[in-house]
Amino acid sequence: MGQCCGDDAFVREMVDNRLEFHGSRHGNPAKGPEAIINRAVNGQGPMRQILCSDSHAYATAKVQALQANLDATAETAPTTGFPATTCPPPAPPRRGTAPCARS
Repeated sequence: MGQCCGDDAFVREMVDNRLEFHGSRHGNPAKGPEAIINRAVNGQGPMRQILCSDSHAYATAKVQALQANLDATAETAPTTGFPATTCPPPAPPRRGTAPCARS
């Protein structure tokens, strides 16, 4: 029948793989929420908290890959925009008003 919902062997394998994956995580399910609550109560720390060493390693690798992409495109990225001379000059402030006046 192939890999379909009616294939018990396929479903069993999928469930086993899922259980194995979750059983191999480094995170302690009690420590994660505690760390989040402590950050919220103290009002300190980053907006997005990374929990566990495997998540930190993944995030670090992602940042390094993004940095490599930025470095690789650093020379060509600025050359793909419009020349600065085609942008209209900024409008002068209106008489009697400050450019950043707040009410």
